[in-house]
Amino acid sequence: MNFHKLDLQNGLHDGTARCVGQDKFGFIWIGTIAALNRFDGKTVKQFTNLPGNPQSPYGSQPRCMHSDKKGRFWIGCETGLMEYDFKTAGFRKIEAFKSIFITSIASINDSILLVGTRKGLFRYNYNSNTAFNYAVSKNMADSALQNNAINDVYFSNSRLLLGTNKGLVIMDALTGKSNLVSIPAMANMPVISVRPDHAGNIWMTTYSEIKLVKLSADLKKLTIYDQYSTAQLNTQPLNVIAVMVDNKDRVWVITAIDGLMQYQPSTDSFVKHLYNSNFPSGPSGNTYRSIFQDNTGIIWLGCDVTGVNYFEPDQNLFTAVFPFPDRLDERARRTGRAVAEDKDGNLWMGNHDGVTKYNIKTKNYSVWRNDENKTPVIGNNVVRSMLCDDENNIWIGTASGVNYYDHATGKMEMVDEKKLPGSFYNSINKDRSGNIWFCTNDSASLYWYSLAEKKFYNISVHPQLKKYKGFSPTSYVLEDSKNRLWISFSRKGVVMLNKRTGQTKHYVASDTMNKGLIGNQVVDIKEDKDGVIWVTSFNGITGIDVERNRFISFNNKNGLAGNMTAPLVVDSLNRVWVGVNGGMAMLHPDRKRLTNFTINDGLPSIGFPEHAGITAANGDIILPSYNGFIRFDPLAYKEETQSLLFYISGYSIFDKSYNSIKEGDEDPVLKLKPHENSFTFNLVALNYRSPSQTWFAYKLDGFEKEWHYTQDPKAVYTNVPGAEYTFLYKAMVGNGNWDKVVAKTVSIKLATVFYKTNLFRIALLLLIASFFYALYKYRTKQQRQLYQLKSKAQLLEKEKTMVMYESLKQQLNPHFLFNSLTSLSGLIETNQQVAGDFLEQMSGIYRYILKNGDTETVFLKDEIEFVQLYINMQQTRFKKGLQINMNVPDEYFHYKIAPVTLQNLIENAIKHNVIDVTTPLVINIFIEDDYVVVKNNLQLKHVVETSNKKGLAQFTTLYRYLSNLPVVIEETDNYFLIKVPLI
Repeated sequence: MNFHKLDLQNGLHDGTARCVGQDKFGFIWIGTIAALNRFDGKTVKQFTNLPGNPQSPYGSQPRCMHSDKKGRFWIGCETGLMEYDFKTAGFRKIEAFKSIFITSIASINDSILLVGTRKGLFRYNYNSNTAFNYAVSKNMADSALQNNAINDVYFSNSRLLLGTNKGLVIMDALTGKSNLVSIPAMANMPVISVRPDHAGNIWMTTYSEIKLVKLSADLKKLTIYDQYSTAQLNTQPLNVIAVMVDNKDRVWVITAIDGLMQYQPSTDSFVKHLYNSNFPSGPSGNTYRSIFQDNTGIIWLGCDVTGVNYFEPDQNLFTAVFPFPDRLDERARRTGRAVAEDKDGNLWMGNHDGVTKYNIKTKNYSVWRNDENKTPVIGNNVVRSMLCDDENNIWIGTASGVNYYDHATGKMEMVDEKKLPGSFYNSINKDRSGNIWFCTNDSASLYWYSLAEKKFYNISVHPQLKKYKGFSPTSYVLEDSKNRLWISFSRKGVVMLNKRTGQTKHYVASDTMNKGLIGNQVVDIKEDKDGVIWVTSFNGITGIDVERNRFISFNNKNGLAGNMTAPLVVDSLNRVWVGVNGGMAMLHPDRKRLTNFTINDGLPSIGFPEHAGITAANGDIILPSYNGFIRFDPLAYKEETQSLLFYISGYSIFDKSYNSIKEGDEDPVLKLKPHENSFTFNLVALNYRSPSQTWFAYKLDGFEKEWHYTQDPKAVYTNVPGAEYTFLYKAMVGNGNWDKVVAKTVSIKLATVFYKTNLFRIALLLLIASFFYALYKYRTKQQRQLYQLKSKAQLLEKEKTMVMYESLKQQLNPHFLFNSLTSLSGLIETNQQVAGDFLEQMSGIYRYILKNGDTETVFLKDEIEFVQLYINMQQTRFKKGLQINMNVPDEYFHYKIAPVTLQNLIENAIKHNVIDVTTPLVINIFIEDDYVVVKNNLQLKHVVETSNKKGLAQFTTLYRYLSNLPVVIEETDNYFLIKVPLI
């Protein structure tokens, strides 16, 4: 049987498992000395006592677990009884059992628990939260339970079987009447564990002189099985710990010394499943504390120190046959290399320490080994190849020649070196004509024995193959169904000889996947049912379809556990089985899917030497491994495509974990903030039998259309836009028909970033409309004031000029406003962030105008900061068509000029000149003497809209009153320049 292990390295809190149970969701609970552990098949979640936290479990040792008829989960400890709350993930302690040692729990209906304790049997009513102790009852019907401690409680067929300190007590659950069963041989012996089998027999264990018994259904016959327990009372009185009858009526007994014992009804005896270091898939020890069978039939064993073992009693695919009966750790004696099966079903095996014949029926070994100071019996103890010929003779390839075991005489002989040289023989193979081929490391590299002629030949006399003499050592020969001979040459691929046409073809590795072999060091060669030739190598496996000239390869990049592949066999269902470093792989007939097997699947070894596999006469596959020869019936493996219990164990957002989704939640809803748009769901599927075969499927509906199919339990999403989604997920054994599995769902409400919402867009449009309405009202008021000032002829010329310039400041070109609005509208649709910046710049411009509306002059520094806003807006509009270079040293920032001077001059240049990316308008602003200069290249428009021809004249008149220096205007064929005096 394949024993899975769960220990401290896998997440258990500590190694002594007092009890094991299963909750309504399928999780396995393990009570260790200092914690409760919940196991999902891959990970363990620990629950420990936290002082000051009333919802944490008791700090005392858990002793029993029980899931009642309503799915409530109970844990009995040495200091009380508690219920696990699935919603809060906390523990509710039952006051009535405070400080009481709980030994066992059973439920007889939806509300009544029967709790075994060291203070007697309690009847606990969940609905009323009341408990009645039969030990203090004065009712005569309860006399068998009065002052009687309870060790075990089992409810079956309306009766309770109670293991008590006074013996076996049977209670009628309907009448409540209890009876102490009279068993003279067990008088005054406490019963520690009690279980009935399907025939009504009652199995019991005790800690007294008698340890293991079976009481007949009529309560009259007692059978004692102490002869199967090696411990006597004076050495280990607690040897037999517990008995269990599984769902198929098999009786199992756990012990403290003798391991796990299984009852054999046919012989009325027990067999022991003991720890053996040669079998990594066996139990981890021989000392147990508890036993439990879950609702899928898996049996769980709580161990002492080594954690938990669990196994499927009906499943035992792989077995190991060792080359030698003993001393396996000497000279690599456990490693399997050469193997053959004779006509009698015996296995012939060889490695680096000789040859053995293993009789399958008697389990006896015959050994041929060269020992020191004795006559050699074989050519060399290093044996790499074997073959059983049609006459049931065994050919053995050693490091120093070939031996021949004559079945008729029973003699081991050495083949004359004149026929076959004393070389190192890599393999011995038989073709379809019965000829035997010998692959060697010598110069000839390949020999064959003609069965018809009874003669040996080497490659140098073969008409088609002689050109390959000395080419490279050979390692395997196969003749396929189309009479093509395939020969592997060391590090040089394979050569195919078509015996019908005499043509040869050399296949070698290609740098491109599926354009040739995946590796040149070929180990094994087999043909499948479709005529495809499969070869293993140190780089993976390749299938060669000669007719279609196609190749298909697999390595660790597309499904294999590793790249080093060796033994290879094709079964009757056309599945390809391959030994791989890291496990065994099975390639399905569709040649798309791979199933990998590891130690967890019962594989005795995950390492395979560079030797070929064989098929036994009964169809079994035999593969050499680093831990013996792995033998199994491939037809016993049925691909499981069953659904599993699956859940979301939690989710994370930017590496922060959450557990708000519980197993029992129906249609959970997850609300996320806009910045929480990258998240990961952690999926879990309860597959205790074959966790390596677990597959998941998931998709985020509304975000993607296709399902993801993977063995990775994490569903990762990044940069998900705000919206409402539905996350769907499934799990099953194997990657089969997913339509049969009903998906679970999680609703996700991911909030949208505020500036992408419709509400924000509406608010932004209203804000823009309000801004321009206010601007319009302000401009109207200013124009009205301007008209009033113009009508006053008595004002001085200076005042008139100032008013005219004030008008110039306030009346920004309508085209500027119109173009700005157009640009802003486009940006709102394409880039809200830039639109926001654009709007902020517009606000800055008009805020500056309003602030300095009544100001005669401003600092040059403020004017430059203002005009930079204007420049940014214009460059947003014209992009690379407008280039403005500002070169004003900081030491001039304390000078003053009239407000909006630079803006008006830049606007004037833009208004009168053509702007294009290919011929950009270049404006330079710099200091010259006591002037700020604005200079632009000249590329005049033919028609200038909105120009009143008065702007520069008013500008010049204004500065007559502000400075003693004149405004200088220069225009050439190439440029236009204005010098404004600094104040």
